[in-house]
Amino acid sequence: MRRSILTLWGPFIAALAVVFWLSSLAEVPGTHYFWDKLLHAVGYAGLGVLALRAFHGGFVRPRPAPTMYAAGAVILWGISDEFHQSFVPGRNASVWDVLADAVGFALAVLLLATATSGALRASRANRPR
Repeated sequence: MRRSILTLWGPFIAALAVVFWLSSLAEVPGTHYFWDKLLHAVGYAGLGVLALRAFHGGFVRPRPAPTMYAAGAVILWGISDEFHQSFVPGRNASVWDVLADAVGFALAVLLLATATSGALRASRANRPR
C-alpha cells in the first residue's frame, strides 16, 4: 500500500512546528521538573522516529541513505532551534542541547531497528517453506 505525502510528512512537519513553538516560549511549562538534556533526547527521539518514517516511506528497517538524510534534517533542525532560542528572552543556545538532540535521534534509529527486526523475524517465521 502506497502512502500519501501528507500522511508520511505531515506528522514530521507538525512536530517541527511544535518544537519551533516551544522554543519561542520564555519558559516551557513543566520542564523545570526534568533534566533539560533528558527532555531534548526524548523529544528528538520522537522527532527522529517521525523523520525516519517520512524519509523511509513508512516504518521499515532503517537503510543507510534515508537514515542519513533524516539525521541531517533532525540535527540541522536542532541547530536552528538553538539559534532561534538565542533570540528568545530567558532562553539561551547550547551545543550540549544539540548533542542531546543527536543522542535522541540515535535512540530513534535503535528503536526503529529493534522494532522492525522483530517484525521481520516474525514475517519470516510465518512464511511457507
